Amino acid sequence: MITSGLSGYCEIRHKKTGERRRVMEMHCDSLRPDVHFSCDMFQSLLSYGVLSLEYVHDAQFTHENNQLDFRQENSIPDTLVPIGDGGSKNQSVGRLGLSFERAIVMVIYEKLLLSAYVSIRSLRAMGSTLPVEMWFKRSETDVNHPLLKILVADYGVYLREIKEDRVTRFYTKLHAIYYSAFDNILLLDADNFPVRDPIYLFETPEFVGNGAIFWPDYWKPGNTLFNIHRNSFVWDIFGLDYANMFEQESGQVLINRRMHMPALNVLMYYGFSQPRIHEDMRLVWGDKDLFRFAWMKTESSFYMIPRPPGSAGTKHPDYDLFCGLTMVQHDPSGEIIFLHRNTEKIETANDQLLWTHIQQFKPTSKIENYSVRASNVRNYFTHFRGCYGKDENYRNLFTLKPIDSFSFSGLERSLLRYARDGASLINVTSAE
Repeated sequence: MITSGLSGYCEIRHKKTGERRRVMEMHCDSLRPDVHFSCDMFQSLLSYGVLSLEYVHDAQFTHENNQLDFRQENSIPDTLVPIGDGGSKNQSVGRLGLSFERAIVMVIYEKLLLSAYVSIRSLRAMGSTLPVEMWFKRSETDVNHPLLKILVADYGVYLREIKEDRVTRFYTKLHAIYYSAFDNILLLDADNFPVRDPIYLFETPEFVGNGAIFWPDYWKPGNTLFNIHRNSFVWDIFGLDYANMFEQESGQVLINRRMHMPALNVLMYYGFSQPRIHEDMRLVWGDKDLFRFAWMKTESSFYMIPRPPGSAGTKHPDYDLFCGLTMVQHDPSGEIIFLHRNTEKIETANDQLLWTHIQQFKPTSKIENYSVRASNVRNYFTHFRGCYGKDENYRNLFTLKPIDSFSFSGLERSLLRYARDGASLINVTSAE
């Protein structure tokens, strides 16, 4: 049995010719801890990438069927349909045209509903008219939940049910992308908050020309939590050449689905073929890098945002220390567009303002010098589970600016207000 910490290779011999060949060459750091395999698994392991290109997830798939399912699930006839009560309750929401050109796609379960409600309230307050296609599983979400009902009635949300039992965890996001009724989609985590209406992203040259925009994670070869680097076994299993680039963060993904069906089928192979070798061998974390790997495998075009993520969080009052609590993502022009609150969630019991400062990598700093960490700073920030970003000695490479210096300085207050509104709706319904 071959385990992490070992180096070497497997050798195979052709039965007829006797030719010998080395396969699955490993370095001491190729695998994560507690992962193992044997040489007699070489065929199944090395065929994983080959078979991904042959996979068709749904032989009956058509975009028209997706749109028909959408209409039927939401009782929409073949005409323009007003949202809610005709828009009188929320004038910022217009009408959904049946061109199905673009939308925001979210996947929720009941514990995420408050965050989703807050996010959509914020989007509508910014004037966004993008329809929101919200996917859920009936086993995880009460369709009569008061927040769901008001989102559908007043805020341009359209529900889509995931009915397949095998679609679970982060693979629900892959299912939602594949079966969305819309051609161009912004997949958005429910705890990810745009600082402005994101509709302009669909018109950027980077999206129009490539049909996909991906966003970087904090991690890259040389500084990775997930063992993705030159020596990683991930490249052999996926059948890819090593790419010296940032890992991907999938809290937001922008895709032209019609342009990229080959990549989407490979993505679904990664998600739903059995066994899930990449998961069994802990080669990637969740779904986050599966997008770029599917696009790389099919040689499909995508644009990776070049500016690395920053952090929104809190500066210590007494020491020159920073605790990043929210991932900051940028648009193709380098301006802030998303605040992904993926550590300290929006909750009714947590109404503290956390975004006092924003830390960003300086445009003049060399990208090879970008290095952040997940730090445990309980001695200094006792009420947080941990911090992400450059917590100390950051001034040479990073800026740290007060939130008041940004145009969206009032966003967190608005989000917390929407959270209180949502909690009130839940409490009123529970009391009835």
